[in-house]
Amino acid sequence: MTDTQIARFLRDSVVFEDDTEKGLDFDTLYGLYISWCVLERKVPIPDSAFKTALQLEGIKSAKEIGHRIYPGMSMVGPAARDYVVNNVPMWTETASAPAPVLMEIGEEAIAFSA
Repeated sequence: MTDTQIARFLRDSVVFEDDTEKGLDFDTLYGLYISWCVLERKVPIPDSAFKTALQLEGIKSAKEIGHRIYPGMSMVGPAARDYVVNNVPMWTETASAPAPVLMEIGEEAIAFSA
């Protein structure tokens, strides 16, 4: 049996935990696959072919609150780091402004923006 690109991706970038109902949704899993492809210098397959390839590897999805997830899956390795750094926002537009700073002048405290 030959080792497929998807099998190698799964081995390198995903761990399976049977004791959890959490998992990865399709968009996250495909994004992780794209990150893996970039790092491995592989040409990614389209998302529809990726979904079929997962089924051929025996990976089944489950429906959860209106969308499909792959239960028990968690991201690991360099592709997971790359995916998180490049796709998960670290702050929101409103949270990016610095918090007011309090300065004490004599007995009073004055707030100003830094």
